[in-house]
Amino acid sequence: MPIGLLLITSIPTTIGVCEALSAQKKADAAAKEKVKFNLVVSVSLDGLDPVDCFCVLEGGNLWIDHPSFPVAGHKFTGYHFMYPSEAQQLGLVSTIADDPPMLNWIFVDEDSGMVRHGSRQDTLGGHTVGPWYWSDDEQWLTLESDSSSFIAVHVDKGWAIAWNKDARFTNGSEAQGRKWIPVMLKRRPILGMDSRYVKGANG
Repeated sequence: MPIGLLLITSIPTTIGVCEALSAQKKADAAAKEKVKFNLVVSVSLDGLDPVDCFCVLEGGNLWIDHPSFPVAGHKFTGYHFMYPSEAQQLGLVSTIADDPPMLNWIFVDEDSGMVRHGSRQDTLGGHTVGPWYWSDDEQWLTLESDSSSFIAVHVDKGWAIAWNKDARFTNGSEAQGRKWIPVMLKRRPILGMDSRYVKGANG
């Protein structure tokens, strides 16, 4: 058979393989988005060595449950979910109770910069709802592709998470004299496996 004819007959097979690989990658990405995880912050808030603390939801805010500043909230147990809007941004949801297992959206308050949780109605009005994602090494939570702009702010009874976009807590009035420190939000998969090892993720 002429070489040219061999090349022509192999084209459909090549296209089919490429389409299959593309479909598999999309399926793998969708599976990763649905992996449930907790959020953990390694931080020192009392002058001692840093400790790993879970983030919890309580009263509309996302808090750090630190041994020296405990917060009796619901442990963040979330996953990524497409936010219903024309922008089609990847949002973030978390349970807010075990019984009944209700979900809230995670968003950044436009006025205060605090990371909050609430119903979809609560997210309206110019608040930042996404896109939420993860860092290249899949360890850290990102917002708008940024994992390094989260901070812990001392608020009343404890330390809450905020988003220091455009250095608003450095140069703006939101801090209002409150203490704050930079933090990173680590994704801890609940199934005991890193999302990098979801079947098919490595090729």
